[in-house]
Amino acid sequence: MTDATERMPPAGEIVLSLRKVCKQFGAVSALTDVDLDVHAGEVVALVGDNGAGKSTLVKVLAGVHTPTSGTVTFGGRQVTLNGPNDALSLGIATVFQDLALCENLDVVANIYLGEELGPFALDEVAMEVRTWQLLGELSARIPSVREPIASLSGGQRQTVAIARALLRDPKLIMLDEPTAALGVAQTAEVLNLIERVRDKGLGVIMISHNMEDVRAVADRIVVLRLGRNNGIFYPDSSNEELVSAITGASDNAVSRRHERRHVQRPNSGGGTS
Repeated sequence: MTDATERMPPAGEIVLSLRKVCKQFGAVSALTDVDLDVHAGEVVALVGDNGAGKSTLVKVLAGVHTPTSGTVTFGGRQVTLNGPNDALSLGIATVFQDLALCENLDVVANIYLGEELGPFALDEVAMEVRTWQLLGELSARIPSVREPIASLSGGQRQTVAIARALLRDPKLIMLDEPTAALGVAQTAEVLNLIERVRDKGLGVIMISHNMEDVRAVADRIVVLRLGRNNGIFYPDSSNEELVSAITGASDNAVSRRHERRHVQRPNSGGGTS
């Protein structure tokens, strides 16, 4: 059997490429001529205001929506995603914001939900061993895989959801607001988790409204505005540039504060005569 790491594309190879992808719902155009590239071993942050098309784009890649036009290339070949199973079979995994975990079931049962091992009886031992292996690869801090989800913290739940997504050895994983509603310590735990997923050689798409989280882990920042591409930025890009691209306005509180600081800075070292 081929090891999962052997099937992983080499670092830097383009895993996913979108060209001129459009999605219409009747007369409403949710996505218009969207281009996007994601490389192996790279975290691409997808940012934008509410209604920018981020969730629609993720649902297109997850097979929930079929694009109206445009091309999706995955692993070097053009593909058609007619449903979630098509995306999963290709190697595209998605962790939605609600995580879709069953709180009354333990960690093993959640990771293998719908993928249970054993034709006649559950192979509990094999599933538990594989669960510990997945969590170990992510350096997860979970006391027991037999703990019910209800007893875990928000960061631990996000870990379980990501481990479940890794069960099928995907090449691309999409995370929808992975740090939403988490405390400082739990957010740091999830960001470390995202870095470990990247270090495994996967391409990662991360949707987030938190610019500090984006800067912490993203290699590139792709801005969508009104369903269209509105720039590619990097972690060292200024808040002014990002806010302008996201909102479409160059005159805003961030830019005005930046200008005030720039004007005041030459006089900051002077004294009164």
